[in-house]
Amino acid sequence: MPALFLFRHAKAAQPLPGQRDFDRPLTERGRNDAASIGKILAGQGIDLALVSAACRTRETWEIASHEIARPPSVSIEPELYLCNSAKLVTRLRQLPANIQNIVAVGHNPCTQEVALWLARNSDKRLAAEIRDNFPTAALAIFDLDGEGWADLAPDRVRLRRFVTPKTID
Repeated sequence: MPALFLFRHAKAAQPLPGQRDFDRPLTERGRNDAASIGKILAGQGIDLALVSAACRTRETWEIASHEIARPPSVSIEPELYLCNSAKLVTRLRQLPANIQNIVAVGHNPCTQEVALWLARNSDKRLAAEIRDNFPTAALAIFDLDGEGWADLAPDRVRLRRFVTPKTID
């Protein structure tokens, strides 16, 4: 069964004077949180990582992927930088059906909005957690029951797990 992992980038530093938002790196806490989420992603059989081109998302994925014995293919996606939810859903629906497990590393509000949309027919408690707070390094995991990514919709997925760095056991 295919799975989608929606991963918000880890905690980024405040911009330095004259620094573009796009170029903000992770803080030490962000680097630690990215590694913690990477341990959850390890063993999930991820085939592809779609990563926003921003420094903080690329760094989040780089650190998280070090926890994965056989990291997946990576696609750095400039159009995912601060995109809206419709653009992310469109991108996911374009993926070939033979790709089973995908992680999308992006930004809020887009990541949270897509997670909320997909979770609307899932466990109400988990959906409420996503609605109430989707902090940096949050990860929402969805199982797909459709024929492929073109079918991505709330009635074709089930929210398996929502985890934040503070809720990791």
